[in-house]
Amino acid sequence: MKIDSPRAAAVDLWLEPLDAVNASDVRAYEALLDSVERAKAKRFRRELDRRRYVVSHGKLRLILATYLPLPPEAIDLAAQTYGKPYIVGDETHGIKFNLAHSGDQLLVGVSQAQEVGVDIEVWNDAVDYEAVLSLCFAAAERGFWRTLTAAEKQAFFFRLWARKESFIKAVGLGFGLDVAEVVSATRGPSRFLSLPAGHGGPECWSLLDLELAGGLSGALTVLGQYQPTVTYKRL
Repeated sequence: MKIDSPRAAAVDLWLEPLDAVNASDVRAYEALLDSVERAKAKRFRRELDRRRYVVSHGKLRLILATYLPLPPEAIDLAAQTYGKPYIVGDETHGIKFNLAHSGDQLLVGVSQAQEVGVDIEVWNDAVDYEAVLSLCFAAAERGFWRTLTAAEKQAFFFRLWARKESFIKAVGLGFGLDVAEVVSATRGPSRFLSLPAGHGGPECWSLLDLELAGGLSGALTVLGQYQPTVTYKRL
């Protein structure tokens, strides 16, 4: 898993809103989707969820088109077994990407060299923290969380949760992995301390906490041990 390419350190992050879109804009984004995406959009029961899906996938295609000599509607997308999307037949450009959305926020990470995983989390008071901690956090993470003040606990929880999700999305296995085994540092610079077997040790991956607005947490995981150079972009 040693990474030698200097291009591997460059990742573009696109942060986009999903709400405040009128009906004509939603139709324009929907026109960019393929038949599989349109069929999935129709299965959403809530109109808000349907609209966010359409806008997020339409914006994803617009973003990917900035790296490819193709119009957004012509990009052939597919998903791996656990749902990680990829571009079919893109051996020439080697675009690696990942997307996450939470609430009315979309985050897309793009690399032209290495696999990436991204996650974004809108803080939510409705979470059953104790239940999630018992299932998805390591003992050291749970112990540190319990030393925090009430005001600190929420930020810590979502920071670590975003880190865990960004890793499982980078490897493309989703919740096929035990996220309790994705353990990161509770203090100091963001870094992995231990990871599930079969995916290389912490030295094989880079982890970065993202600087986002208040009430948002985000994380980026990239294959390779270096400090990724991140560029924030908007459509």
